[in-house]
Amino acid sequence: MDILDAGKTIETLGLPYLRELSTFGALSDEVIFDLLKNGTIKRYAKGEYIARLDQVAAEFQVVLQGKFAFYKHGEESDVLTRYFCVGEQVGFDLMIGLIPHNGIDVATEESLLLDISSEQFYDLHVNFPADFGLLMINLSRELAREIAMLEDVIGKGTGWLGEAAS
Repeated sequence: MDILDAGKTIETLGLPYLRELSTFGALSDEVIFDLLKNGTIKRYAKGEYIARLDQVAAEFQVVLQGKFAFYKHGEESDVLTRYFCVGEQVGFDLMIGLIPHNGIDVATEESLLLDISSEQFYDLHVNFPADFGLLMINLSRELAREIAMLEDVIGKGTGWLGEAAS
């Protein structure tokens, strides 16, 4: 894992590319620049992983490039539960919920992640309240999609048999 310079990363990727990422949708260029400048951009080689089991999340990530597989830690083995793709957030639910990490994220190809700390997230709220509201909508929308996806998976494994809820 390498830490990258924000200015060079913005220059390389370009603001038009960054504006298209779902987490950054409708955010001002100033806020996108602020997020990258005050966050930490990390490059992961294929197969590199982030293991933070049982650490309470103090940050979340945005996938700037590449793809990560998430393996949920289980008693007997780790189970692949989903992929995090370009533009998606990783771990926002854990940070907001003060929940310990419960799995391992593995880069499936060379990937860039932006770490956004809880302190940076708070500062964004103070310094850019309108953009913060847009970011919250983007993050909430993604969480809603994750919940819908999980409901689909759970629904395929169970079936309503006509019994009334009690």
